[in-house]
Amino acid sequence: MNSLLFERDLLYPTQNIIDPGILHVKLLSPANSRIPVIIEPKSIHSAVDNIRTILDVLQKEIFDRVNIKISENTSVYLKLNEIDKHNCGGFECMQIVFKEDNDLTYIPADLEDIV
Repeated sequence: MNSLLFERDLLYPTQNIIDPGILHVKLLSPANSRIPVIIEPKSIHSAVDNIRTILDVLQKEIFDRVNIKISENTSVYLKLNEIDKHNCGGFECMQIVFKEDNDLTYIPADLEDIV
């Protein structure tokens, strides 16, 4: 079981400037040299559709302060809200996989194995 290192709620911009997205972020103690990051949406916005913006906010608001590059030093897990679950085959959680060409992909993940 990983212990909690850091926890915070954040806002991120969406397509509607007066309706920002809300998410809850947890950083757990490092496992296998990577910091597990769990993102949980707290608004109706699709975190999958806004993932690049969310990752940018996390990098700037959290990881730049401690000189950590999110794509190289973390394992990011996204809990899906109902809209995203429906669009992603009914899965509860997805791991975000960073590719070399600055591209992203998702693979299903079991959050119970992480926490």
